[in-house]
Amino acid sequence: MNAKDKDFAGSIPALYDELLVPLMFQDYARDLAARVAACAPATVLETAAGTGAVTRELRKALPDARLTATDLNPAMLARAASVLPGSDTLEWLQADAQRLPFDDHSFDAMVCAFGVMFFPDRPAAYREARRVLAPGGRLALAVWDSLANNPLPRAVAEALAELGLTQATSFLERVPFSLADPWKLGTELEQAGFSQVRVETVAHESAVTTAGIVARSHVLGTPTLNHVEADRPGQAEAVSDAVATLLARNLGEEEFRLPVSALLVTGTA
Repeated sequence: MNAKDKDFAGSIPALYDELLVPLMFQDYARDLAARVAACAPATVLETAAGTGAVTRELRKALPDARLTATDLNPAMLARAASVLPGSDTLEWLQADAQRLPFDDHSFDAMVCAFGVMFFPDRPAAYREARRVLAPGGRLALAVWDSLANNPLPRAVAEALAELGLTQATSFLERVPFSLADPWKLGTELEQAGFSQVRVETVAHESAVTTAGIVARSHVLGTPTLNHVEADRPGQAEAVSDAVATLLARNLGEEEFRLPVSALLVTGTA
């Protein structure tokens, strides 16, 4: 993994929140919030909170809990805080999930949505999660299923490859859709000290969308943009338009919905 893989800055946070969250993330934000709320925690930590999609669902599901939402990228946190400002019971904090700035056993529950794929040292992050959770605390994670089971980003990857954008194509394959392995997920969490680990595949449908929205959300609203700029400086908008044209050719020019698949993981500290 390199710096471009995990840099969510510039225009990325706003487009990520406006386009990608409703397109693919929102149902899983609700799923994770429900799994955490089921254990009625008084204190919840979120890592890789991004623009706050899960945080907002946690606030609805647990109105009285104290939430601490962290992310390594200050631009993502700024976007999140602009939508849901901090309060006496909600703190936004820049922090590295592999080196959490909290005392042992500080939280009753912890959640991370589509973030662990970006951690250079996942075992360290899992050990930190185990350390800061109280005995019996709940951990809930989500990671994307493979590109084979997610036709929207797969179509984008195929379009980028057709355009000769090898770095951008490689990013999608190497990072966000690289952890669709239930055995690996379960084993790593058990090695970090978690018990009652459960990994389930959960399918939803995307929001109603168009080829243009899919192209913009994936090309301009994720670190794919960083790799597009590295391959073709100053041409990101043109690349997004070209991807949209290829998607329309393959998926149609009308509105559509396609399946979305993720792995939801829970464990007990």
